Amino acid sequence: MKTTMKFLTYVMMAFALVLTSCDGEDGANGLDGAIGPAGQDGNANVVSISVDAYTVAIGQNEILVPELTQDIYDNGLVFGYTTVNGNPFWETLPIVINENTLLDIDRIEVGKIILTSTFDQTLNFRFVIIEGTNISSFDFSNYEEVQNHYGLD
Repeated sequence: MKTTMKFLTYVMMAFALVLTSCDGEDGANGLDGAIGPAGQDGNANVVSISVDAYTVAIGQNEILVPELTQDIYDNGLVFGYTTVNGNPFWETLPIVINENTLLDIDRIEVGKIILTSTFDQTLNFRFVIIEGTNISSFDFSNYEEVQNHYGLD
């Protein structure tokens, strides 16, 4: 009886293997489908600005950014990120430790960004400037996510 059950099990497994490995003849290709609707616009309205080795001083620091137009000032978004040279990650501005703001974007004006700092140090900055268009929902505080979403270098 045991031998018969074992034999039937192997026969069933072989039968299942034969059925699942069979391929039918390749038929004729079907007709092409209708063209779909136009997709959303890409990232033509997004600019990433890199400011490398910028030395911030205690107080206000002005960074000239000619890409900051009146239209962006009125309708767009500006996100700031910073890192110390050699760090593998970017931090979102403002930098706050123990409820003390160490580095922040004080204000944005046409053509420039004014930072306020409580320390002196040489840092790298990235500013992502987005014109006032259709904004998707994702985490703007994560530079890598912004970079991936908008296809930035």
